[in-house]
Amino acid sequence: MEEINVPVEKNNISKSKGRSEVQNIIWDIVKVIKPFFDENNIRYYIIGGTLIGALRHKGFIPWDDDFDIGIPREDYDRFVKGIARTLPEHIRVVTNDPNDGNLTHHFYFTRIVDTRYKIKRTCSMVDREEFVWVDIFPFDGLPGNWLKRKIHMLRVLCTRAMYHLSTLDKVNIKRNRTFVEMVIIKVALFTRFGLNSDMHKWIRKLDKLFTKYPFDKSEWIYNGIGPYKFKEITRREIFGNGTLYEFEDLLLNGPSDAPNYLRKIYGDYMLIPPVSERNVHGAEAELIYTKR
Repeated sequence: MEEINVPVEKNNISKSKGRSEVQNIIWDIVKVIKPFFDENNIRYYIIGGTLIGALRHKGFIPWDDDFDIGIPREDYDRFVKGIARTLPEHIRVVTNDPNDGNLTHHFYFTRIVDTRYKIKRTCSMVDREEFVWVDIFPFDGLPGNWLKRKIHMLRVLCTRAMYHLSTLDKVNIKRNRTFVEMVIIKVALFTRFGLNSDMHKWIRKLDKLFTKYPFDKSEWIYNGIGPYKFKEITRREIFGNGTLYEFEDLLLNGPSDAPNYLRKIYGDYMLIPPVSERNVHGAEAELIYTKR
């Protein structure tokens, strides 16, 4: 695949006065996958910064460069297995399955990407280019008992830590991380502990932990691989069947009680953050257009 820099006017990207070039490409991906949700009864929820965008901006957060969707595990598996058959050639499903060949990525969750466009990521120890993406996260259940829930989450966090150490050169080190996380990263870099271990071994262990408690049989649910860890735990009723929220020129499903979900993770989510905290993905806005 040859990479060439070309003016945006020469490319068939959705145009919107209020969206960036990257957001226009992301929006094209969303419009391609949404019919699959609707036609196959796939439950989905816009989450994270995407949900904040819906409530605060009625669309994309102006500086955002991705799109987050959460899906209950059973529907997530159906989505990952079935969506590829409906996609145009330039849009691909990217998973952590080693059988996906050169489109295998280091993330646990799935991405839907447009292979015609890349952006540069500068948040890790090694800069890299990635296809413009939409993130798809599985949602799973948790034990109802408080103590069992805490023990289970500690097991998840330890396994997540080993998984991230196995791909440390790609981990976002510019995101606001806790003191403990920064200590772990520095110790790992000094001792080389866990570095270059088998990523897929840790993914299999995470799969086993995440799928232990079914979403639909659990009072408590979470995005087990989400960046906010314990803050992402919530009662299933908060998500419920969902509510439609205005997002750009579509209505998209989100948690039934979006304010409750967002406040727990972000606090005052309606507050505009300072410029220094906006580019959490360390992504440069300039697109790299590819010729296939």
